Amino acid sequence: MPTISPPATVLVTGANGYIGLWVVLELLVRGYIVRGAVRSASKVDVLAELVARKQPEARHRFKGYVVPDITAPGAFDEAVKGADGVVHTASPVSPPVDDPEAFIKPAVEGTVGILGSALKTDVRRIVVVSSIAAIASGTVASPGVYTEEQWNDQAIRTVQEQGKDAPRIIKYNASKALAERAAWAFLEEHKAEAKFDLCMINPSWVFGPMADDTLPSPSALPATPSHFYNMIFAADRPAALSDREPQCLNYVDVRDVTEMLIRALEVPEAGGERIVANTQAVKWEEWLLANQELKLLPSLETVDPATAKQLPPHVFYANDKSKRIFGIELRTVRDTFKDTVEDFKSRGWLKHLEA
Repeated sequence: MPTISPPATVLVTGANGYIGLWVVLELLVRGYIVRGAVRSASKVDVLAELVARKQPEARHRFKGYVVPDITAPGAFDEAVKGADGVVHTASPVSPPVDDPEAFIKPAVEGTVGILGSALKTDVRRIVVVSSIAAIASGTVASPGVYTEEQWNDQAIRTVQEQGKDAPRIIKYNASKALAERAAWAFLEEHKAEAKFDLCMINPSWVFGPMADDTLPSPSALPATPSHFYNMIFAADRPAALSDREPQCLNYVDVRDVTEMLIRALEVPEAGGERIVANTQAVKWEEWLLANQELKLLPSLETVDPATAKQLPPHVFYANDKSKRIFGIELRTVRDTFKDTVEDFKSRGWLKHLEA
């Protein structure tokens, strides 16, 4: 199956996002030529400055592209021309309305759009960031182990039956499942002419430090790091652990997702595969236990070590396939927590917890 290696050219969509920026910087470290697609010229300027500051010796191997609407026909035509591989992390902005199609149509068109643009080129492999939400909804699925063989048909049915009255998170989950299915269907329809194959990476909740050193405050954090901050560190975090939602969740470190995305470009066995990116299921207590053991923030709550790791019945997204194909050693709760605290401390965001 077609793969790539440095100094090949890789297009990263959503290049200024939480995952996308990590991917851009790590690709540059490894000797790739990188193109970063973002939504405006001002974002290109900010991204180029950040790359120059963090990877000064590689700045000549980076170029930014403006793609204002990833759902527009041919949106990525110019950016993908001449690229060898694509890491597609971009996703449409979450809509403010309740219409399910406002979730589903942009998700589907944005994902299929990059494949359509690549069809006109010599791109050899496309890696798309999907989600465990395309496999099952952790908030409503029955406890048990879920694998890449499963699809979140439950969310799709709920949206079909309830329409705008379906829970917002379920609309999002349905959009991820339908977008991913549309991508696989597109590739099947065009397999005679496509020079590329496809790998889908399905992360769980993504936590860990930020690559973007320009964020002014915790309020500027993207969705999952923001939730992590609000549940663990924020001055107004829920007082009771029982009020912190969800009670149990699956998580993966952003740097491990980055590693999987890059290896997905390079490893032949990743072609044509759908691969969960997940470390383990945890309660919020386990993060607090890590703080106790590492003695990082004296003002954080303490928990009982005997019960901190005891999980209620829960959903787990199996990670066997990622370990087998990528040979990756996933970071632990302690690793992710320590590095996140160090990052947030360096920004001055945890002063209220250091005394």
